[in-house]
Amino acid sequence: MGLRKWLDRPMRGHHLGVADLMTGDEGVPVSKRRKWALQTIDSAPFQVWVVVVAGIGFLTDAFGLFALNVVTPMIGYVYWPSNLDSDGVPEVPQSIKTGMMCATLAGTMLGQIAFGFAADILGRRKMYGMELVIVIVGTMLMIMSSNGEKNSMGVGGWLITWRAIMGLGIGADYPLSAVITSEFAPRKFRARMMSWVFFAQPIGQLLANVLSLAAVEGFRSQITDTELSCGKDDLKCFRAVDRLWRLVVGIGIVPAVIALVFRFTIPESPRYKLDVLRNVQTVFEDTKDYFGAPELDAEGGEMDILPTSPVIHNNNASRRSSNSEITLDEVVDSDSEDDQVPHASAPQPTPQPVQLPPGDPNFVPPLASWQDAKKYFIEEGNWLYLLGTSLSWLFLDFAFYGLGFSSPEIVRHIWQDSNTRDGVFSSLRDNSLHTLVMVSIGATIGGAAMIKVIKYASPKVLQFWGFLVLFVLFIVTGSAWTKLLESSRSGLIVLYVLSQIAFNLGPNVTTFIIPAEIFPTRYRCTSHGIAAASGKLGSWLVQIFLAFAFKDNGGRDTREQIDWEQKNFGHVLQVMSAFMVAGAVTTHFLVPETRDHDNKSRTLEMLAGGRVVIEKLNRERERERDED
Repeated sequence: MGLRKWLDRPMRGHHLGVADLMTGDEGVPVSKRRKWALQTIDSAPFQVWVVVVAGIGFLTDAFGLFALNVVTPMIGYVYWPSNLDSDGVPEVPQSIKTGMMCATLAGTMLGQIAFGFAADILGRRKMYGMELVIVIVGTMLMIMSSNGEKNSMGVGGWLITWRAIMGLGIGADYPLSAVITSEFAPRKFRARMMSWVFFAQPIGQLLANVLSLAAVEGFRSQITDTELSCGKDDLKCFRAVDRLWRLVVGIGIVPAVIALVFRFTIPESPRYKLDVLRNVQTVFEDTKDYFGAPELDAEGGEMDILPTSPVIHNNNASRRSSNSEITLDEVVDSDSEDDQVPHASAPQPTPQPVQLPPGDPNFVPPLASWQDAKKYFIEEGNWLYLLGTSLSWLFLDFAFYGLGFSSPEIVRHIWQDSNTRDGVFSSLRDNSLHTLVMVSIGATIGGAAMIKVIKYASPKVLQFWGFLVLFVLFIVTGSAWTKLLESSRSGLIVLYVLSQIAFNLGPNVTTFIIPAEIFPTRYRCTSHGIAAASGKLGSWLVQIFLAFAFKDNGGRDTREQIDWEQKNFGHVLQVMSAFMVAGAVTTHFLVPETRDHDNKSRTLEMLAGGRVVIEKLNRERERERDED
């Protein structure tokens, strides 16, 4: 029995896995299948399987992205034993280190835009899983990188190349996982489901540090702890560290393969079938088997009763879809209890077409085209929402990846005095342990808290206040950096952990959620990909900033340069605090509200109407709030 068939077996009246929501119920009139499909999705229970399938892949992406922090020091010991810092510890040359980071982020940017666009054109399911194949291949090639026989090759070039390939697959998963989750999610649980998926990122960071710590301990007997580097004749140490970094990176293949298998259980997005493929002829296949009866009063309303005798307008026949007998704009709802069959002798008026507003379940949006894109983004002003989501993600990632990808240096500055350095084993162990304490624990706590808090506060509100909290933390930490470094390093550690909590209890999650909600189905993946790529542009810029803005030693020797960097890193945090203010301003003016006055999520169909619809809803929201 195949995996898909096994997952489709009924268990106590319910199927395991994700239902293909669009495989037809012939008892429902064609004219009503769209409405029933959308209402059934929005009334369904929490979709655990969607979260699991999307989350495993996102965990893999985070593991591969942040494992670079753990393995970079290991690679320095093996391939650049002659490139010593002021204490005599081997390290990866700054040009190679920056090249690996920037190649990863550049590949991520390309993957986000390219796969986002392709998913809107070809479909979500056709692209879903392909990105994990790229990650698996890139990871396998990376762990086989070497200098070749007698240094016939340059390992630095190979590492940069394969990191770019991995970045391509990692980036592709951002728009795909976000959009698939949002389009399958019931209205009531949409934000929480997406928060659960994004929670896989701090879990991936945590696993990267925990597994690297366990791997280092496993090789303890083979790695020297009395020398600052593996001696020229200590082949045992060289081989152990070389195997160690390949093992840590290679472990990331395991969840990727698991996620790849499970992603075959995800059917095509029902909203994509309705809005882009126009497959309104099919609805749910035995809805009860998958979801049970639709919940009453789910997000404030009962499911509409479907009429059995729709009124058909023949004057719009030219607009019929090739896949349907009757198009939705040829149908007038006859839900009213006053509808009566007219007497045979009475004159029957000619039915008039009904103009349905955007957000109505029966409204069929136009297909994607350059003309429609110009109208939606330019004429209706929705480019402001794209700009807002893109800039807020850019401002966030300038700080988030600036601290995240620089964590080995930051950890060393905070935990270690510049005059003392440990042996190889202790250095590798402490790098994993201290990063675990400072980064992973705070990120995990913040991500877990977000899952609970998102139920009571809208993503926009959390994003706005999250930026402001980060501004306060950065300005305080940056201003007090030197004094805390000299008198209370534990205070610096606490402030750093608090910043990681604030990231994940705020804009790091909401910048992922909002673009997957506010754009129409036909442009949703592309728009999310552009916003996400803007974030990676910010992370790319901060790597250049950190690599060069604070590296001009002004005639200082290496020891003086390190001491200078350690004492002046607070200025980096002050610069980042300005970006947090910019993120809060952008969020306030350019990011739309996705919730009603009673804090209930608006339907994707309402939000897809763009500025015209959302601003009207916001005015009504303010009026109702004033009345309350």
